[in-house]
Amino acid sequence: MNRQLVQALFACFLIAFMGCTRTAGEGGVTTITGNVEIEQRIVITNPLSAIVVPAIDQDVYITYGDRVGPDDRVRTNYDGDFAFYGLRPGDYTIYVYSEDTMPTSNNAPDVAIIQQVTIEKGDETLELEPIRIYEDI
Repeated sequence: MNRQLVQALFACFLIAFMGCTRTAGEGGVTTITGNVEIEQRIVITNPLSAIVVPAIDQDVYITYGDRVGPDDRVRTNYDGDFAFYGLRPGDYTIYVYSEDTMPTSNNAPDVAIIQQVTIEKGDETLELEPIRIYEDI
């Protein structure tokens, strides 16, 4: 076989192999689990009027790596639990939306409650700290 042909095939193989680095996202075996709870307040700015209950059917978002928009969304169950399955090693941002507890007016926008997590190896289950959001009743 021609030596230049072998070198060319080897170079193509190296380029293809090096270009296939895996990044954060779907396609792995790791699971991220967590819980969302709602602190309901009679007056949103007064923490003394609060009760805490599970956040039922709350949207939870995940962003893979340094991407801009959400890559996936799940809803919490009847206990406020959620899970993202089949993730590869990498950095992830988990977030939910909450009412702002320091509104400047009655129509204050929602704010994001964010948790950052890194998956180090490919076969693990990561349990997040409980995420608390706020709501006036």
